Amino acid sequence: MRDEAKGFAGDEQRRIRSISGRIQHQTYKFSKGRGVAIEKAGKPGKIRPIVISRVEDRIVQRCLLDAMTNDPSLKEQAFQPLSFGGIPKRGKDELAGVSAAIQKLLDIIGEGATHAIVADIEGFFTKISKSACLDLISLHTADNRFLSLVNSAITVDLENARQLWQHKESFPYGDIGIGQGNCLSPFLGNLILSDFDKAMNEGDCRCIRYVDDIIILAPSGRAASSKLRLAERLLAKLGMNFAPGKSSRVPIKVTETFEYLGIEFHQKMLRPGKKARKSILHRASEVASLSLFHMKKCIDADTFNTDYSIPKTLNRISGMAQGWAHHYAFCNDRNTISMTDIAINSAFLSYAEKAQTIARMKDKKISAALLGYNGAGGVKFDPFSWPNC
Repeated sequence: MRDEAKGFAGDEQRRIRSISGRIQHQTYKFSKGRGVAIEKAGKPGKIRPIVISRVEDRIVQRCLLDAMTNDPSLKEQAFQPLSFGGIPKRGKDELAGVSAAIQKLLDIIGEGATHAIVADIEGFFTKISKSACLDLISLHTADNRFLSLVNSAITVDLENARQLWQHKESFPYGDIGIGQGNCLSPFLGNLILSDFDKAMNEGDCRCIRYVDDIIILAPSGRAASSKLRLAERLLAKLGMNFAPGKSSRVPIKVTETFEYLGIEFHQKMLRPGKKARKSILHRASEVASLSLFHMKKCIDADTFNTDYSIPKTLNRISGMAQGWAHHYAFCNDRNTISMTDIAINSAFLSYAEKAQTIARMKDKKISAALLGYNGAGGVKFDPFSWPNC
């Protein structure tokens, strides 16, 4: 994608005019996407089916998304008050995303909710009906050309379908399923579940939804269970269901331990879940190991990829740790975050020590490259010629 994006940027204005002209004359054709099967961590055989579109197609998809989110009535329908995934800030100073969902969860508990049920919609994007989405959009616009373009933008046709034959059932074909990786997917997911959101928030219970993750908050265990049964009936009408292994059937008291959106709630304490804590340590170790691998096999300073140099690797690990901390800045269990930070710090220092040992074993030119020195090696010389006298 980077190379294609650079090529597009080199001739940006002409190509945008070309896209605009083809759309106006109804001759724009979406290219086949490239399917990527990403294996889910800790789930052998389970994949996340990603569809990558060409740059031109991504631009058109984004324009369609902007058009729909700028339509007041369509935006109001898709962005329900207790839905938070794929939704921008509703106000200038308001929270958005996970932090907004967690703040709302705490507000509802403060208002008297005593029990919770956490559930996950199984294979959510692969079960969305394209025609149902278009029917909902058509309630807000009579422009058939626009609807036709949206339909083309979400149609999945893979250029590498043969290579992905073993994962064929995981990728969306025909009417059912929206490709993950398409910027329209979150919006259409919110739109198709808008009536679900409304029904789930009638009465004395509240249901927070973040894309396919929901939590039911209720004034009693019985009320929570009743709301879960309603949720199952509503999803069944859409051809969807909750994932058995990722959904709880028994209501949990909010004073007990439960987890939602990677946040563990434990006796009024909020902290990153165990999976999130292990993940950041694993990713930091992976970055360090990859750098050490490239450093050990380096035999030529001129061909060494400086992305794996000691300074860049140290900065990468430090940046990952800071980004992780920012993501969980709203958590009040500072001790757990500090302990995780100490573990990352140890991995950081261990890498620095091992990397310097390797650098000292190399000759001076290679050693300097491993330490990030590029110097004259990165310059393409084009010397002047001395005139013939």
